[in-house]
Amino acid sequence: MLLSRSLALGRSGVFAMRAAPRPHSAFSGVRAQMLELSRTQRRSLSTLFLRGPGAKQQQTLRLWPRGQQARGARWEQHTKADYGSRRGNTYRNAPQREQMTPESLVYLIIAINGVVFILWQTAVSRKESLGDASLVTTMVKHFSAMWPNLAEGRLWTLVTPAFSHVESMHLLLNMFMLYSFGTDIARLLGKRRFLLFYLGAACCGNLISAVTRGVVLPRTRGDYSGVMQPAVGASTSVVGITTLFACLYPTARLYLFMVVPVPAWLATVGFIGWDLWRVMGSTQSRVDGAGHLGGAAA
Repeated sequence: MLLSRSLALGRSGVFAMRAAPRPHSAFSGVRAQMLELSRTQRRSLSTLFLRGPGAKQQQTLRLWPRGQQARGARWEQHTKADYGSRRGNTYRNAPQREQMTPESLVYLIIAINGVVFILWQTAVSRKESLGDASLVTTMVKHFSAMWPNLAEGRLWTLVTPAFSHVESMHLLLNMFMLYSFGTDIARLLGKRRFLLFYLGAACCGNLISAVTRGVVLPRTRGDYSGVMQPAVGASTSVVGITTLFACLYPTARLYLFMVVPVPAWLATVGFIGWDLWRVMGSTQSRVDGAGHLGGAAA
């Protein structure tokens, strides 16, 4: 009798326990699904989307396979970066390794000047040794600033003289100044803006030089000596860079002729005044003062 009652109570208790409502858990369904999956399937499972009754937001449970958690984190960080507009699964501006620093851009400009200098030397040597002036004529038409080039439509000669040197000392002096001041300005402006500034100063300086020697001086003074005189050199861009440096760092100490220390603003004002005096005066000079003033104005 007691045994039967105990069995009955035990059964009723078991039934009661089974019939009792279990508290709802958001992960109860996941546990049941995980038990049905094999070990390999559980390891390959990456994401489960869980939604409980009455839940307002969808919860996400990420189960990364063993050994791939770090790679998954790196991929998430990679995909969250903003690489511009995306069409489909392809990023138009994918992350690329940095190819060129601002200093490297300055070195590239110096290298281009060196290559064009070799072309000039080859042309001059060919003219002197073989009497063939065709290459010299080509270099003058495409790598020098003068009014006839602009009048004939060769507008690229506003830029190409900034990479053109005939004499070695002219090349060394301009490249030394470009290296000394250009690297700092390139770091400050960045590669793209520095290149635009270099080319813009060259255009401004060569345009003013060609117009001054080809139009202004012949009409005002009757001086036609500079109409057919080609102007070459990176001085227009270099003067623009040094002027910008003096505007940004006026109290920086510069050594005039490698000996006399002067502030940057005083040295710049002195050189601009010297070029202005040469342009306004009647003295003949091989230095293109008008081109320097144009580069400084840029």
